[in-house]
Amino acid sequence: MDDETIVKSAMDRTTDDLPPLPDLVPLAIRQGRRRVARARLAVVAGSFAVVTATALGLTLLPGTASQVPIPAAPPSPSPSAYRTPVTLEPTPGQQPPARVPDAERQRLADFQQRAAALLDELLPDSVTDVRPVADHVRQYRITAGGRTFPLFLSVAPADDEPQPCPSVQDKRLTCSMVDLGGGRTARALKMMTDGPDTYGYEVGLRHGRSRASLSVTAAEPTKTQPAVSSPVTTEALLTVVRDRRFTDLLTYADEHPVQKKDTSVVGG
Repeated sequence: MDDETIVKSAMDRTTDDLPPLPDLVPLAIRQGRRRVARARLAVVAGSFAVVTATALGLTLLPGTASQVPIPAAPPSPSPSAYRTPVTLEPTPGQQPPARVPDAERQRLADFQQRAAALLDELLPDSVTDVRPVADHVRQYRITAGGRTFPLFLSVAPADDEPQPCPSVQDKRLTCSMVDLGGGRTARALKMMTDGPDTYGYEVGLRHGRSRASLSVTAAEPTKTQPAVSSPVTTEALLTVVRDRRFTDLLTYADEHPVQKKDTSVVGG
């Protein structure tokens, strides 16, 4: 046996006991997508500032375009950022979504695309996909660890009434009030869903004339897999809610409502 054969045999024996490499492809794709998204948002923001200043008759000095106020409505996503919506089939006895004029339907779909793109950037890296649900403006689907979880983003006109913050030990429901800064507070909930160890999470707050909430519920059980708690906790949801761009998204939905007046309940 020559020296080359002896070395190759030793290397093979050494690597046989090593564990397989983790699948880094989903996270690598997500990180790359986030870098591209941040670059596009920076370009769009700068261009939008110049256009706004021109329309107002302002003179821009070199390097000052970023200081021009940008309208609250976030920029539309580029075509390559489009996320194919999930289509839900009505269950027996369930009414299909009410039909709306084509222009309004497109506006709501555009809002969902903007929201999905922003959520994709702000949610933890473990979330590898965010998609809107067609014709259900407050519903989205996220993917994490190979499982799909329902995400709800609701911004609806509502009376300015204080919302309860209950904690019910028997029902595994805990609630706490969180200071967001700037005089804003949020209600953070942890809710048992499909079993004693399966939880969903929600953050709710008042924004302008609307009541807003962001929540992720557990993945439903399948024939081969049990229910799984939401991978996105209240801490991760609060990170999203505190981001200025998310606040801008809420401002748009408050000034240009995307839902009817809120009659929802906790966790809805």
